[in-house]
Formats: sequence, C-alpha cells, structure tokens
Amino acid sequence: MRALTGRWARGRSRLVALTFLIIAILLVVSRGGDFFRRFDSYSASRVPRLAPSAITVVPGLHLLGGLSPSAAYVVETVQGLVLVDSGLDREARLLKSQMADLRLDWKRVRAVLLTHVHGDHSGGTEWLRAAAGAKTYAGEGDVPVLQTGKPREAFFSTYYMPDNTPHPTTIDVPLKGGETLDFGDVRFQCLATPGHTPGSVCYLLERKNLRALFAGDVIMMLRGDEVPRSELGKPLGTYSAYLAPRYRGNAQDSLDSLRRLRSLPVPDLVLPGHPGADVTPQSPCLSQATWESLLDRGIHDMETLLARYEADGADFLDGIPRQLLPDLYYLGDFGGAAVYGFFVSSRFFLIDAPGGPGLVEFVSARLRQLGREPVAPTAVLLTACGPRETAGLKQLVETWHSQIVVSPADFEKVRELCSAATVMHSAWELSDRGWFSVSPISLLGRGEEAIAYQLSWKGKTVLFSGRIPVKANHDAQQLLVSDLSSPQGDLRAYVNSMTRLQNLHPDLWLPANPADGQNANLYDKDWERTIEDNLYVIKTMISRR
Repeated sequence: MRALTGRWARGRSRLVALTFLIIAILLVVSRGGDFFRRFDSYSASRVPRLAPSAITVVPGLHLLGGLSPSAAYVVETVQGLVLVDSGLDREARLLKSQMADLRLDWKRVRAVLLTHVHGDHSGGTEWLRAAAGAKTYAGEGDVPVLQTGKPREAFFSTYYMPDNTPHPTTIDVPLKGGETLDFGDVRFQCLATPGHTPGSVCYLLERKNLRALFAGDVIMMLRGDEVPRSELGKPLGTYSAYLAPRYRGNAQDSLDSLRRLRSLPVPDLVLPGHPGADVTPQSPCLSQATWESLLDRGIHDMETLLARYEADGADFLDGIPRQLLPDLYYLGDFGGAAVYGFFVSSRFFLIDAPGGPGLVEFVSARLRQLGREPVAPTAVLLTACGPRETAGLKQLVETWHSQIVVSPADFEKVRELCSAATVMHSAWELSDRGWFSVSPISLLGRGEEAIAYQLSWKGKTVLFSGRIPVKANHDAQQLLVSDLSSPQGDLRAYVNSMTRLQNLHPDLWLPANPADGQNANLYDKDWERTIEDNLYVIKTMISRR
C-alpha cells in the first residue's frame, strides 16, 4: 500500500510538474517573440510589405521603418535584442517609441550592428551603448570616422542636414568581414561590402529555415520608384561612387561588392536601409530572377562608370588641381570660386579673377604643382563683372598686364577697377583676335550681365559658364533664389538663358562654383537634368508667389 501511495505521489508530482511546464510553454508561445517558434513560422506568403512604419516582418524580426530617412531592424534572440542600425536621432527617441509600439523594451538591446557610418544609420548608437549597455559593431573601414565623429561629409554625404551634428561613436568590435556573430539561437554572418562607404557591411541572419539579409545602403530600397530630383530614386547605394573622393564612395569597391552579393542565392528576406523611400511598399521576398536583376543593374552602372573614369579621368572639381584635358587645367579653388586656365601655343588664358589679393601667387603655385612653368596670362575671360569674378583683377593686371575680355557694357567697370590703360576686348569679338575658336553666350537673370564661353578642345566641347546655371544643392539654390528675388533679378530672363543653354551639349562643364566637388565630365542626361533643376527653382518661386 505504501508502495502504491509512493508511486501515486511521485506520479502526481510529475503530473503537476508537467502541467506547469505545459502552462509555461503556452504562456511563452502566446507571446509574439517566443524563442521556440520565432522563425520556424516563417512563410513568404505571410510576410508584409515594408512600410514606413513599425511592423513585424516575421515573428521575432521587426522593422522600425519610420525613423526617416532610414530604417532600423530589431531581432529577438535568447540573449536579448539585436539592433541593425540605430537611426538619426542621437538619443534614439523615435527608435524607442517605435520599439514600444511593438512592445519591445529598448533596455534589452544587447548589440547594435551598424551597416555603415552615415548619420541616419549610426546616430543613436552611442546613446544606446551607454544607456542599455549594448555592444557596438561596425566595418573597420568606417571605424576611424565613427570614433572621431568627423569629418562631417563622412556622416552626411552631400545631403543638407543643418540641424544634425556628427558626434563620436564608440565601436567595441571592428569587423573585417567573414565573422560570425553568435547570439545563441540567432547567428549573423558579416559580409564586407565596401563601396557606398569604405566600411559598409551587410549582415546575413541565419536561424533554422530563415536567411535574412540586412543590406544597409548597399541595397537602399527594393524597387526605387522614380522620385524627381532625388538620388533615393535609385534602389542601390551606388550614388556615392559618382561623388568626389571626400564623400568616401568608390566605384571599384561597389562593383566588387555587388558581384559578391550577386553570387549568393537570394535570401529569404532582403531588408534594405531605406524601404520607406519606395513609393509603393515592397515585399522583402524576392525571386532569384528579381534578386539578380536588381544587382545586375548596379553592376552594369559601375562597369560603365569605371570605363568612363579610365577613358576620361575622374575630373572632380574638389579643390585639388588637375589637368582636365591636354593644356586645360582646373587650378583649384581660390576665394570660394574655381579657377581655370588653359594654354594655346605659348599663350595662357584665365577664366575670371576671383578671390582678391593673392591670386597671382595662387595661380603661379598651382601651375608649378601641375608641372607647368608659370607665365603671365595673355588675357582674362570674365564670365561677369561682379565682385565675385573680379576681386583679384586689379592685382593680376598690375602684375601681369593681362588683357581683359568682357562684355562691352562693362568696359567702364573694368577701367574703374584697374586703370584707364587696361586693354579690353569685347567677348562678342573674341574669335576675331585669332587666339582660339570660341562661342560666347549671353546669359541674363542674376543681376550682372553674364557670359559663358564654349570651346572645342581636343575633340571635346568645354563650357565655362560662370554662375549660370547652378548645379542643384541647397546652398547653390538658396543663393540663386536670393539673386532672382532681388531688384536686379529677372525670372523671365533666367528662363530664356536656360533655353539657350538647353540646346548645348557640353562634354565638360566648368562652373564658377562647383557643387560638392562635382565631376567636370557630363554623361547621359546630366546636362539636361541640370537645366531642368534650374527651371524647377523658377517654377517653385513662381508657385510660392
């Protein structure tokens, strides 16, 4: 009897324990982020489209899509929460709010995996490291600028973000690529994918039957609906390969990285850095054909760009003096304006005289740096007779006795700036001098009468255009609006100037104020887009009136 009682007691204990175990399992299973079936329930047919809001992509993997302009992702693991990127806000307020919407506790963040340095992806990392004790990871090519918090362009590229200041971010684990990051039930493979930035990395999550790629800005979005006047209209982050080197993009690295991704079987989920930029929300479940097509477009673009760099040079107008074509030079920037010069036989010619005192020394030093013996300019071709174009003219004429090419309407201005003995020539009669073949173009609308000079040079068409037109960035547009809004501004005349320029087809465009160190070489629809952007400024001004 005692034996039966003992067996019954032991059986009852086992039953009670089993009951509690079942209840515990049911409680855990009832939570959206249970560890036992977090990714096992993955089904492509149930994956939502990536919207600009906080959503659960699959159980245990969440999109924080409303961080604007980027997104971050949260992965639940047995060791806590893992964040991929951290948004723009340095205190991660919006990120924390979106996590709360998903009933996720930000204090459980144990790791932040950064895809790259840009501020809209890395801004909240340092705060989360301090507040939640999270360990931070980033590609080693971006670690030095993350740790120092400078230079600014490394964090914000060419985007105008005046209300945001870069700050140092401590990186605990620099990543070379090839590492496996283990968080118990979830592993991340680190894939080195430089090109968008030197330290860009993708993370391939592996958990039982799920492979998810966190692509950062290597793949910015999945379709790239065309957004007017926006680089975000392109699905891949290759735009940085077209920028001056100081913005840290690299065409060859981008090509290699895209080819590396192209060699992979399509992941179950492709999770881009800016899914909200797709006008039409996209599903992260891609077919193999779609995956290959997406990457093939970028591969083709980078192959084309590299071929152009090889043939024509990467002629960025970024302050570094360089030969653009034989005997035609960009001398760098002086006094906030670009200085150009060219040689015809033994004669040397300058475009404009910006900057004020010191221009003579600047030109001589830069010619020596370029391997040319300094000579006195035969003439200075003025694109206008305003203070920006003529600040160094007096010193230049007094030192070198250069002749001046200008609109006849500005002869008197030049005499007042220099002396009555200054030799001047009408821009409209410049070809009669026999120095070189040139087509001057009258451009009006910004105040002073302006002149562009179009030359045929070594089989290329070169346009020196002064301050008309502008390449659209925030500062250039604001200055243009200011000039056009002034009593001297003339919207109709500026539109007529754009119409004249629209009919040109320059190969090299050399403006007085290069935007963001732009490439002098024009390809495809670059020039047409520039004119369209200038006309868009006019249209916007008229609509606001």
